[in-house]
Amino acid sequence: RLGTQPGIIVAEQNIRDGQFYIAGLRDPLAADPQSLLSGTQVDPGRVHSQWQFYQSLEPEFALKRLTASLYPLKSVRLSIVDNRIVAEGEAPDTWIDRARAAARQLSAGGPEFDISKVRDVSPEAREAEHWQYYVSRLEAQPGIIVAQQTERGGQFYISGLRDPLAADPKALLSGTQVDPARVHSQWQFFQSLDPKFVVKRLTASLSPPKSVQLSIIQGRILVVGEAPAGWISRARAAAEQLSADGVVLDVSQLHELNLAELNHLREAIQTTDIFFSSGRVVPGPEQSPVLDRLADQLKEFAENARKAGVTARFMLTGHSDTTGRETANASISAARAETVRALLNKRGVAPELLLVRGAGTFEPAVPENENSRTGNSTNRRVSVTVNLE
Repeated sequence: RLGTQPGIIVAEQNIRDGQFYIAGLRDPLAADPQSLLSGTQVDPGRVHSQWQFYQSLEPEFALKRLTASLYPLKSVRLSIVDNRIVAEGEAPDTWIDRARAAARQLSAGGPEFDISKVRDVSPEAREAEHWQYYVSRLEAQPGIIVAQQTERGGQFYISGLRDPLAADPKALLSGTQVDPARVHSQWQFFQSLDPKFVVKRLTASLSPPKSVQLSIIQGRILVVGEAPAGWISRARAAAEQLSADGVVLDVSQLHELNLAELNHLREAIQTTDIFFSSGRVVPGPEQSPVLDRLADQLKEFAENARKAGVTARFMLTGHSDTTGRETANASISAARAETVRALLNKRGVAPELLLVRGAGTFEPAVPENENSRTGNSTNRRVSVTVNLE
């Protein structure tokens, strides 16, 4: 199916370890390769594509690009005749000049752009043509609906609806030769249901992880990839809300992210303690290898969590034994947590990932009467707790 599509060139494709890989060239105006998977019974989650954009020289693509860049007036018709693009009708001299420039810019080897059949309109009609050209540019913009436009007493009036994410109507006046001072606009904001705008709003509100892709296929918004269960739940809620407006948000190809590897690393982190001598807030040199290993684990966990669309925070809790007054024990436990944070920072752990607190004697690892028998309190420590957002 891909091989027969105009504007798509398959350079390489293979199957490896149950996964499908395909690469090649794709014109941005060509069909979306993802949409061509529909009906093939190939699992999109196992397809890995790498497409490089290029501009096809086929006439149909050249015609689309000319239409998008020139905004042909209603008095001009563009068509393909014998592999040439032919323009016919009437247009102001400014449009004809732009069309000539576009003809010169067409890639070598591409179709010829023939504008010899376009007649220059009379000077009296040029101003109206310039205005109609501007209106045509507006009507071609997604998220803009022109409800009414008129010219009266040498002034131009236009009104309608505009999505806040759409192009600025004033910016579109550039190059039209319409005097902005003579244009009176009245736009009411609305939220367009154009899939492009819906995707922008979903991206802003849902913040999809890198493992998730949103694409538009035949007017539907397709969500593909792996994500945490909480994110999938939010995406499904958004799909239900959009369905009431007639927008299809397809989340059927979302899979829950396997967090087994993260959970294993989380357990390793949370079973690590940094120990201290009595009355000391700096761990002894024998704790350096433990700090080195812990720093590596924290950085690895934070990076893997980020890829999964989850933010990790690490709580460093300082503890003390029951020797001395309770107020002093609270202070020394907090100081121990601050010291460990500083030592982890030196080992490359980002400071914003680390939180600290002092628990004093209130969260002992073992009862103090057991420590008294060993003579070395395991409660003089800093513990680590992993929190995921």
